[in-house]
Amino acid sequence: MPLLEVNNLTKRFGGLVANDRINIEIEEGEIVGLIGPNGAGKTTLFNCIAGFYTPDEGSVCFAGEEITGFPPERVCKRGIARTFQLVRVFKGMTVLDNVMVGAFSRIPDADGAREKALEVLEFVGELENKDLLAGGLTVAHKKRVEMARALATDPRLLMLDEAIAGLNPKETEEAVELIGEIRRKGITIFLVEHVMSVIMPISDRIIVLDYGKIIAEGLPQEIATNEKVIKAYLGERYRAAS
Repeated sequence: MPLLEVNNLTKRFGGLVANDRINIEIEEGEIVGLIGPNGAGKTTLFNCIAGFYTPDEGSVCFAGEEITGFPPERVCKRGIARTFQLVRVFKGMTVLDNVMVGAFSRIPDADGAREKALEVLEFVGELENKDLLAGGLTVAHKKRVEMARALATDPRLLMLDEAIAGLNPKETEEAVELIGEIRRKGITIFLVEHVMSVIMPISDRIIVLDYGKIIAEGLPQEIATNEKVIKAYLGERYRAAS
């Protein structure tokens, strides 16, 4: 049984079909990359899975349970956590308090949530910033705090929406290492990313969206040479570079 199963998922906004009969299966322990041009429907798909949008058609099943239309907090309690394309931290709260918000989804008491938050902050390398206001951090640190908040919910599936975007080469390398460490903890990862030098090496499989439809799916090396993908997204320069 796949950990995540998306069947014929369709989401419309008026006359625009943002997701058109999407079918996806993700096995436990995988890292699956989702790529495609801007406006292809990647974040919309994430929002439908995580409960921010309700699909117009189709279903989402997680760990054998249909969760279609569940609100985000209920999806989170089932074991799916996500980060956002535009970083969302509580700017007026400390780093520690930001991560405690995630921990409270599982742990009702403040002492337990604080202990969990401190553990996760140490794991992502943000413990030294625990008493700083999240709004004053750099983009790289904010992304780690957002990831820590998601991890504090004890997810089985972590969905990362452009977690590498905006980072310099050193920060990118550190983020890739962290994603690897998350996987080694047994957490399945579904990530959207435009940085091909990042998503290709770390993904077990790649899914490609274009105009709301899946146009290709396969191993990274297969996607890199797929004519449809090169034409719609990667471009001839990528073919030449690879």
